[in-house]
Amino acid sequence: MFTEEKSDFNESHLLHSRYYLNQLVRFIFDMSPNMELLALLKNPQFISLCEISEACRLIQIGIQSIQAADDENLKLLQEEYKRLFVGPNALPAPLWESVYLGREHLLFEEVTLEVRDCYRQYGLSFIREGNEPEDHLVIELEFLSFLIQKTIESDDVETKKKLLEDQHSFLTEHLLKWCPSFCELLSKSTSFELYQGAAQLLAEYLNLENELITALKEAL
Repeated sequence: MFTEEKSDFNESHLLHSRYYLNQLVRFIFDMSPNMELLALLKNPQFISLCEISEACRLIQIGIQSIQAADDENLKLLQEEYKRLFVGPNALPAPLWESVYLGREHLLFEEVTLEVRDCYRQYGLSFIREGNEPEDHLVIELEFLSFLIQKTIESDDVETKKKLLEDQHSFLTEHLLKWCPSFCELLSKSTSFELYQGAAQLLAEYLNLENELITALKEAL
């Protein structure tokens, strides 16, 4: 009885930890830096991560550069985000899977349709479908987050197994296929600690996901 209760607690803890890490990574890549980043420094979970993760320590250093409301440093970070991910010039580190895995390395290739099909299996669609490719890093991570949340909410073992299978499939067939190249490219393309740390954290997170999903599947 004690072992079963401990197992339930660990499962819940792992799922919530996965959900938090997903949110953290998405937050950094989702938008140009703003003063909301400072809230990360006060988050107990983030502070704990900084004690064990070099990636988080780099992110912390990058965020601290704007802690004193230094408009100039904030502007530099915003310009770097735009240079890396927005343009208008050629992007050093594009955020779309199709750029890395598509036959022509262009947007809206076959891989975009494959990702779209994954979303539709759960009744989801990208709000800007047809205008922007839905194989963007943040959208793919958001879908994984959605599946994690569904797993947290479910009390049915078979439903959890199916959700975990789909998470593992999406991770191995998509995110783990292209994100290592993206992370390597990003690390080489920037000297800003925030984005060097973000590249490391994304790589660490996805590898950890692969391990944890497998462990959770075996525990059920």
